[in-house]
Amino acid sequence: MVPRAGIPPVGCSVMAANHPSGQSGGGRDENGDRDKEAVNGLASDSGVVDSALRLVVALARHTVVGADGVSVSLRRHGQLTTVAATDRTIEEMDASQYATGQGPCVAASLEGRRFYSEALDVEQRWPSFTPRARALGINAILSSPLLASQRPVGALNIYSRSPSAFGPDDQRLASVFASEASVILADAGVDVSDDQQAVRIRDALRTRQIIAQAQGVLMEREGIAEDMAYRKLRVFSQGTGRPLRDRAIEVVASTVPSAIPEAGNERWRE
Repeated sequence: MVPRAGIPPVGCSVMAANHPSGQSGGGRDENGDRDKEAVNGLASDSGVVDSALRLVVALARHTVVGADGVSVSLRRHGQLTTVAATDRTIEEMDASQYATGQGPCVAASLEGRRFYSEALDVEQRWPSFTPRARALGINAILSSPLLASQRPVGALNIYSRSPSAFGPDDQRLASVFASEASVILADAGVDVSDDQQAVRIRDALRTRQIIAQAQGVLMEREGIAEDMAYRKLRVFSQGTGRPLRDRAIEVVASTVPSAIPEAGNERWRE
């Protein structure tokens, strides 16, 4: 199969251009920056992942012959949601599947295998969803599962207005795009449970709080600005090879006479 002209092949370039691991780390203070960036990272990771998935969707739309629209459905907080779609009609197609609990997208995201509805006018597996799809002019749907840690977390959905639109080569190509999207999701840790994510957020907020407190101590004690206070914490962390959070705990603990300024003191971690 020959991809449509002007579209670069899918591959490592998607990851390098859109995933944090593709960014340059030159000159970065790993111990200092990772603590202060923890909270911001939780919010930005989702945006970076969605941006990368939008690129995968665009490439699939222009590469798979017969594709009239493409989307990525992802399970977040226990519910499927569309994180990337080529147009409004495709978003409505996904939403109809979520609302009815039926359709190849839902099935692929639950069972972890490919579902292909070759002709919706004779499709009998999803009676509540099929009429909605036909009303929007869709006649064929190919949904490939997205996997993270070997379990399904969503689906790559390719829609066509023509029946029997996707042959064996198209199905293999769809699997390639689904694999690419799965790599992005696995690297981003989207298979982490809501409880685990809540722990990460709580720890990140604690880190931000203790660093802010330490900055305040240094600002008052040494009469310096906020940026300089953070710089002093970071320089110490870089010079000792210890996490910035540990140094911040020590600084805050030094203001309490009875406190023992130990980095591992859990009193300051709660």
